[in-house]
Amino acid sequence: MSKYTVETKLKAIELYKKGLGSRQIQCKLNIPSHSTIDRWIILFKKYGKAGLITKRTRKKYSGQFKLEVLNWRKEHNESYQATALKYGISNTGIIANWQRAYKEGGIDALFIKQGRPTMHKKAKHKKLNKSELSELERLRLENRALNVEVEYLKKLDALVQRRGHLKKKDESSQN
Repeated sequence: MSKYTVETKLKAIELYKKGLGSRQIQCKLNIPSHSTIDRWIILFKKYGKAGLITKRTRKKYSGQFKLEVLNWRKEHNESYQATALKYGISNTGIIANWQRAYKEGGIDALFIKQGRPTMHKKAKHKKLNKSELSELERLRLENRALNVEVEYLKKLDALVQRRGHLKKKDESSQN
């Protein structure tokens, strides 16, 4: 949701048409920055009422488009606002982000896809041939035998400890 309604923006435009400056409109409508009003005026002049309506969907820009925008800005030595206006980008901060990414990571940084990575399908288990199947079966049997042996040794250890406790009890009760 936009911070300001379309009605507020249109009211600011009407006041501008009546001859008030952006600072006067700022005070009258209680808007913190006059540059916000200046931006509304520019958008209204170029796109009409449609330029004041906040777009709900996030537009995705290709890396090639980002590079073209940054090159144009550099060649013409223009501001972010003028560049955004020329290319129909509603938020000037987007261009500043692209500029920073380009400065830090080069051209490749402009082509990085944002958002969640795509889910990859799980790899299917390959079918085993007869020798691999027999080896797998042999290993499973060996594993089962080792598990049985471990359980047997645990029980034997428990019995030995129990007998040791019983002998100590008998000796202490005889004394």
